[in-house]
Amino acid sequence: MNKAWGMWNSGSRLAGMAMLVSAMWSVAVLAAPDCNKAMAPQRCASYRQGWLSCNDMAEGARRSCIEQYTPALSCKRSRDARHCEALQAAQTACDGSEGQARRSCVREQLPAPDCSRATSKARCEQRAAAELNCAENAGQQRRECVRKALIPVPAALPAGH
Repeated sequence: MNKAWGMWNSGSRLAGMAMLVSAMWSVAVLAAPDCNKAMAPQRCASYRQGWLSCNDMAEGARRSCIEQYTPALSCKRSRDARHCEALQAAQTACDGSEGQARRSCVREQLPAPDCSRATSKARCEQRAAAELNCAENAGQQRRECVRKALIPVPAALPAGH
């Protein structure tokens, strides 16, 4: 090696190669999945819709966001088939947008939760409002936001106490 680059021993070359490979890997991870050659193209297309909704988020939040915004392949076995079908339709309707704009578009398309059969209609409605207010968060931050919104406000103490 010349003096400008300094002496590279095999350990530093190996470390340099590892850094180059990791940089290439992180760029590949940030690119939208290409489903043309996928072994399961329908599953890949479904995951791609979730990925497009969450590609602007940090890694930890992105994972849980993708889980939330990826529509199921079939809504037959879903706990909430109505919501599942609405998510599929919303993701299709919001094609052409990504990130925050896509998440907002999808949320606007989704129906409000059905609280008519809930054991506590008031609690169901309170949770729906909390979910809506915390929609910008994902993962652990979202769960904490909803939990805090559901904590009852303590009643004011009477005067003199």
